[in-house]
Amino acid sequence: MPSKHIDEATWRKVETETVKAVVATKTSLKDTEVLKLLILKGLEVIKEEDYIKHIKNKKAR
Repeated sequence: MPSKHIDEATWRKVETETVKAVVATKTSLKDTEVLKLLILKGLEVIKEEDYIKHIKNKKAR
């Protein structure tokens, strides 16, 4: 299975979403399941402008 580093702040957001998903569904979900769902949903909605905005913000730091 491919593995990549996720910074701690982002991982905390995934954990928070996992808790919300468990409460909403009243079932057990693994954080990796929620992470996969978040990635797939993000891929559906991300646009080229989002990448451009990210790079501009990154350069501004």
